[in-house]
Amino acid sequence: MTPVAGGLLAIAGLVWLGLLFAVALVGERSPARFRRLWPVVYSLSLAVYCTAWTFYGTTTQTVRSGWPLPPTFIGTILMFLFGWPFLVRLVELSKRHNSTSIADFVASRFGKSSVLAAVVTTVAVVGIVPYIALQLKAVAMSFGALAGVSRGGSDLAAWQDLAFYIAVTMALFAVLFGTRTASAVEHNRGLVLAMGFESLFKLGAMLALALFVLFGLHDGVGDWSASTAPLAFSSPGTFATLILLGALAMFTLPHQFHIGVVECRDKQHLRTARWLFPLFLLLIGLPVLPLARAGESLLGGQGVPADLYVLMLPLADGRSGLALFAFLGGLSAATGMVILASLTLSIMIGNHWLTPLLLNRRAATDRSLGIPVRTQRRLGIALVVLMAYAYSRAAGTADALADIGALSFSGLAQLAPAVVLAVYRPGLSPRAVLSGLLGGVAVWGYVLLLPMMLGSEPGHWMIEGPLGMGWLAPLGFFGLHGLESLPRAVLASLLTNLVLIALFARGGLAGLLDRVRGPE
Repeated sequence: MTPVAGGLLAIAGLVWLGLLFAVALVGERSPARFRRLWPVVYSLSLAVYCTAWTFYGTTTQTVRSGWPLPPTFIGTILMFLFGWPFLVRLVELSKRHNSTSIADFVASRFGKSSVLAAVVTTVAVVGIVPYIALQLKAVAMSFGALAGVSRGGSDLAAWQDLAFYIAVTMALFAVLFGTRTASAVEHNRGLVLAMGFESLFKLGAMLALALFVLFGLHDGVGDWSASTAPLAFSSPGTFATLILLGALAMFTLPHQFHIGVVECRDKQHLRTARWLFPLFLLLIGLPVLPLARAGESLLGGQGVPADLYVLMLPLADGRSGLALFAFLGGLSAATGMVILASLTLSIMIGNHWLTPLLLNRRAATDRSLGIPVRTQRRLGIALVVLMAYAYSRAAGTADALADIGALSFSGLAQLAPAVVLAVYRPGLSPRAVLSGLLGGVAVWGYVLLLPMMLGSEPGHWMIEGPLGMGWLAPLGFFGLHGLESLPRAVLASLLTNLVLIALFARGGLAGLLDRVRGPE
């Protein structure tokens, strides 16, 4: 395989990012130009959901389990087809309360609890940092593979690590895109237009790869199907769990909540998104199976990671131009997510961490914050990207991108009960919602995150349980020994979340204790 010059990759990447910024400026300065097309622009901007995980991680999922379509996409499509009334109601309530983030919305529906908003922000940061780290890792990995150079790692100093420079570049672009104005309520038309534009670009890259596999490597769909070994469908429990996580992701991923709810200028735009966004997901998801099967057939025995099939297939065939196109598609997918996620989290950090802290530290007669809002946002973006880079360094290069994505989705799913109850049961006590959220996150961390951090060799207590209590073991929590790690963690954590909310709701726990004690 002839590598692509690293300088060419860097220049092409910067030119593409500069073009994205130019599109954002056009959308910001000429909003009337796109008024009639805005329902389509909004629908396409939702596809910031299709990140570098779509380009690289879903291929690994398909190779492992033979899934014909990414299950998270199936869940999202089902949400838009059957959960549409909930999404419309969510947008209506968000506009009524002028919510600027998922934390703002949840807090506004439960007594405007600042503590609840701060905890939601914390959960969002903890859940999304690995996902941002995935984007940094994917871009560094793809750049290194195409250029034929080392992509760095935890054994190198930061200034020698390619991911460090990618993190700095993305943080700078996030600052340029997202902190031009201080208002978080005003719609960022330029950002939405840029996200819609990059969605079309990455869709074009994925479709070009599919055409290359079907008609470049084979003589059509029939020849491809006959000449490549089928992938056996497996892991149905994980498949079903990822479908659920894909549905919940539409309102639990903080950047997805921002683009889908906060940036929705008119709830009628959801009518267009209801069919256009699922169609987009089908088009960008269907090429994954041909890429996975062709990669296993042609590259599987050469030690090429499944994450890199989308790049190595055209490169091995001498099509460096297509490989560059695929690289830019993955870069675009990663950058769009990093920009939007870091911006969204910076708003949440500023509103629910920094602002209360700064106000509490100043005299009651002086209510100025001391730090301008835009400066807070820039600091928040830098903090988020720095944490993501630190996570990528700590995690190393062993974890597949598919595993990191599932980790983030399952952690952020703990926000789902709070959001659903905020829509339908706003009269609940903030303490009840807070207890469920904290309990669910604790179980998720114990059952899924802790074993991943400790590595592939589980300790005795992880199997037998602390003090020999097997039902408390991370690998068999609540007696769920028969489930794979992801379904076990999601089921146990969401169940804990909901049970704690029910117990604490309206003094339910105190009432239960009184009934257990009996009459005095």
